[in-house]
Amino acid sequence: ETLPEQNSHRLRFEKRVITRQQGQKGKKPQQGRAARRGAEERRRTTMFALSAKDGSTLWKSDHHPCGHMGTPDDILVAGGLVWNGAVAQGSDSGTMTGRDPRTGEVVREPISSLYSTSATLRADRQATVIARTRGVVERLVVEEGYRVAAGQALAHLEDEEQIIATARARSTEEKARRDFERLSGLHERGLSSLDEFEASRTEAEDASHALELAELELSRTVIRAPIAGMVVTRHLDVGATVSDGTPVYDLADLDPLYADVNIPERHVTRLRPLQEVRLTADSTGIEASAIIERIAPAVDPATGTVKVTVAVEGDSGLRPGAFVRVDIITDTHPDALVVARSALVAEGRRWHLYRLVDEDLVEQIEVVLGFESGDRVEIDHSANSEVTISPGDQVVIVGAPALSDGAKVRVMNESESSETGERAG
Repeated sequence: ETLPEQNSHRLRFEKRVITRQQGQKGKKPQQGRAARRGAEERRRTTMFALSAKDGSTLWKSDHHPCGHMGTPDDILVAGGLVWNGAVAQGSDSGTMTGRDPRTGEVVREPISSLYSTSATLRADRQATVIARTRGVVERLVVEEGYRVAAGQALAHLEDEEQIIATARARSTEEKARRDFERLSGLHERGLSSLDEFEASRTEAEDASHALELAELELSRTVIRAPIAGMVVTRHLDVGATVSDGTPVYDLADLDPLYADVNIPERHVTRLRPLQEVRLTADSTGIEASAIIERIAPAVDPATGTVKVTVAVEGDSGLRPGAFVRVDIITDTHPDALVVARSALVAEGRRWHLYRLVDEDLVEQIEVVLGFESGDRVEIDHSANSEVTISPGDQVVIVGAPALSDGAKVRVMNESESSETGERAG
């Protein structure tokens, strides 16, 4: 099966299906349609090959170079190897189209080991502000998103009834107080009985308590913030009727925000209070710095984890209830050899990279990995003690899976890469 030839590429990419006869000595052939179909599939082998116009084979393998059956434009990418990094010797690199080739350099730089988990942000202090008396909402002072101080007025209820009740209670209290003062003078001169004196004193005290209660009811027509923070939710509109216990606002103290994460005990030994942590909001992509506020002294026996509380201070742009990814640095290698993750090729449980030698050959080096951070990976050491990797070594970072040890290549320079990009456009 041959893909359409692209003359501009001057190369032919072929998918060949080869049928081989396989004998099974000493075994009785299986019967049935399924058995025949399975045997036929085992005898068929799919090969991929890249040939020049003169018919010479430049590359062949039983693995597709791109991991899928694409078009020649997907496969013949410019620069470096035919599949991403350099051009195979014998091909005309000036006619290829695709991405600009590039190799990467082994660098020496710090890299950290991260423990990543997820958590939901919460405010340290939250409060639902409720009405403490009956009435009708007359005026709203603040809206959602407003910052308020403790004790600040948030809303006003109609207070005519409470004002009248307070005035009546004050009048009653003043009369009771005058009567008690008069009877006190008479009692001192022996002109009134003890019972009359005690009754007058009780009446004055009751009137004073009634006035205090009326003033309290009047003060509750102004709804105030119990804590400093931000208005998160407004539950009512002007004109709504409220009673004792009706929610009016939700407040939250957003500085700082907190996230509780459960860390395996083996990692906690490397953590300490005030250690820096990175947070990323899943929905918005907002990144923020945080610190470890406190570490629980006990291990949860059910999970083997320790509760660690992380604090986000300042105007981070994050909100309570947001789902965030938490990256905690558990260890750092300050002088590590680091390469791009795309330079690594997996083979079972082993890892390889391809280093350029003599500017036209690549050598396969099996490596042992260290820390990983994003698209950066530490090369701990070479699996072969006789091979060393040094800062400045050039390695193939694009198209490495299509290479083999000792492959002959030519790396394109920047001018060739730019020219190829223009032709591809």
